[in-house]
Amino acid sequence: MIQITRRADVTAVHSLLSVAIAAVLTIVISTGVLFLTAKAPVDALSQLLTYPYQGGTIMVQWSKALNMAAYLGVMGLGLSICYRANVWNIGAEGQFAMGGIGAFGTWLLLGSPTAAWAIPCLLIGGALAGLLWASIPALLKTRANTNELLTSLMLVYVAAQTLFFVSNGPWQAPVRYSPPQTIVLPETVQLNAMLTGVPTFHAGLPIALGLFVVIALLVLYTPFGYRLKVTETTPRAARFAGYSPAATVWAVFLLSGALSGVMGAIYLLGDIGYVTEESNFLRGFGFSAIVVAFLGRLHPVGILFAALLLGYVAGGASWIQANLREDDSIAGFIEVIALMSTLASALFLQYRVTWRGIIAQTQESP
Repeated sequence: MIQITRRADVTAVHSLLSVAIAAVLTIVISTGVLFLTAKAPVDALSQLLTYPYQGGTIMVQWSKALNMAAYLGVMGLGLSICYRANVWNIGAEGQFAMGGIGAFGTWLLLGSPTAAWAIPCLLIGGALAGLLWASIPALLKTRANTNELLTSLMLVYVAAQTLFFVSNGPWQAPVRYSPPQTIVLPETVQLNAMLTGVPTFHAGLPIALGLFVVIALLVLYTPFGYRLKVTETTPRAARFAGYSPAATVWAVFLLSGALSGVMGAIYLLGDIGYVTEESNFLRGFGFSAIVVAFLGRLHPVGILFAALLLGYVAGGASWIQANLREDDSIAGFIEVIALMSTLASALFLQYRVTWRGIIAQTQESP
């Protein structure tokens, strides 16, 4: 019989060692897979690691990596708040989609303005849409005790179909596109590039950074953050302290949904400019953000570094796919390897795994 018991002597050194071991395992296994699958493994590995400096496009490539890291970081931080409270929200992808829909819908409700004052309104509209979408699994959890993991996941597919409906139906552009889409937002209400010739380095990045800092401070240095910590480590003590489980579920779901929604609005205003079908609008940020949250051990600083790492790897995978015709699915594979390595190293360094045979158990029994 296998028994897993938590070590009483776990220190910060153990945590750092766990992260280091996970990083080494990820590098070794990913390199091995790349050598087994790539046509030119040495060249692919070299370009994967150094792609920003290939072809004289340093700022463009770094901006792409930072752009993706911004989405993963903010959404991953929002999800970590849920996971700290033992609430399993895996529907960030759907909340992201509804954020884009909500932002575009807000623009239409305001009369399709062309002035820059509409930008904050669209961001707020996206945040509210994500919040409202996240309120559905929160309501089902608190009122009917429905499993939030299933409901939040199923709502991702409902949100994807909603993208299909609005881009093929009431909001479809007069000019037919393939795939169908809405009209493009005026440039005056988009988050324009801050550097000439670098479209992905737009005003949404400092907004995302500001959000990340504010939420990180909320988690680390406020009574709300302390409430999350107590709920994560000792749920029973949280109930004795008077923390309402239902209120906690609502708070973390709404905050996480709002963060995913506002990132969906930033994606609409800064990267794409229109709403279209899920195949072109959704890029898997919501699911990758789950990996980022756990890679970062649910801590804001760890999440920041995890988001930067996966953003860089994703950019490198796209680079070798375009230039070497290699399969860019290596990025998703590295995500999985990194997550599994992190979980395995945490298990063996923070927990003691022992084997107790049947004979030993018989001898201990009276």
